[in-house]
Amino acid sequence: MRQFRFDPRGIRFLLYPEPRIRADFDAPRLVRANARPGSVAPGPAGRRMYVIDALNKDPYRDPATGDYLWRPPYPRHKPRVDSVRPNARGHFDSVVPGTREFSSAAVFASVAAVLQVWEHYLGRRVRWSIPGRQRRLELIPRVSKLGDNAWSGDGYVEFGFAGRRPSQPYCENFDVVAHEVGHQILKRVIGRAPEGRREFEHRSHEEAGADLVSLVGELHFDRVVTRVLEQTKGKLFSVNLLSQIGEYRRGRSGRRAARLAFHDKTLADVARARKDGDKHTYAQPFLGAAFDILVEIYEDHLVRRGLISGDLARRSTRTSGARNPAIRREFAKRFRLNPDGFAEVLREATADFAGLLALAWRKTRRTGASFSRVAANMLAADATLNRGRYRQLIGRAFRRRRIVPRLRRP
Repeated sequence: MRQFRFDPRGIRFLLYPEPRIRADFDAPRLVRANARPGSVAPGPAGRRMYVIDALNKDPYRDPATGDYLWRPPYPRHKPRVDSVRPNARGHFDSVVPGTREFSSAAVFASVAAVLQVWEHYLGRRVRWSIPGRQRRLELIPRVSKLGDNAWSGDGYVEFGFAGRRPSQPYCENFDVVAHEVGHQILKRVIGRAPEGRREFEHRSHEEAGADLVSLVGELHFDRVVTRVLEQTKGKLFSVNLLSQIGEYRRGRSGRRAARLAFHDKTLADVARARKDGDKHTYAQPFLGAAFDILVEIYEDHLVRRGLISGDLARRSTRTSGARNPAIRREFAKRFRLNPDGFAEVLREATADFAGLLALAWRKTRRTGASFSRVAANMLAADATLNRGRYRQLIGRAFRRRRIVPRLRRP
């Protein structure tokens, strides 16, 4: 699959591809939106989305129940902060970090980046228009009344604060923004959840899918690729920067991830979550299987490039990732010989993985979004895109989580 690249001629923004609580990501990185400098208006506001920095805003939905209280667009007469303006050259990279203006610019840039990446792999534009109401996606960067949460709904995305702390706005956390935009993308590619017995698993898959939208998005930042490989020495089966999703600071010094993609959970382990209606926990086996697939595709590329041996790849498994120091030492030795080669392989593997997901999700609109159907659609996508090169590892990853790839009539 052809890799995505940001347009070097696009509008410049700054954002944090990983939470700035990490010492190695305490400075924002440059990203380019796929638009001509000068074409994004103050706000920022473009043809497909716009930012409103609303003041003292009530959430569109009840934070406790998710029920709609009111709906966008945000009324013109309601209080708001002045729009963020581009500099004289039409860019937004001169906005100062730590300000409300930076939050507005960063959330616009994050949404634009996620859209650009996923529209490339989907091979189509994602449209938000709601007939009779609005044609653009509304972004509300700071909603203190939302608390420790972020919401994606009909025509909007809005953000609270991690731990309810003003110093940790979710709108500046790329993982969180990408996850919420992932919901928007999946609803338009797969469709909305059906009513009845299939609704819960559809919504659970959407939670896992939104995390995967985020994971793929952040792997398109060179700094993230470089840092995760430095951290792991090329052995990605571990708890690391990549497998920790939605990190935030907890207490004075500790960090906590909202979810982990590297774990051992099966559907049997989360059966209680289905009874409790906990879609985030129930989504974990699918997310874990998908993460395993990404890592095994990456290791397959390493073998084909001669960067590791086939024997090392066979011994490198999910269970050996954190528990076999000898395997980690072997990876470290190979990584030190060619770190740039490992980085290029991770980018190639990300493109293959994103292409599989994108085509599988497009097929899922017809089949329904149960775990087993999406797994089967990934196998079908692999047959189309790669002539079945990853068939065994995809099937193995899902069966390990007790997700049996099969299609039934929706």
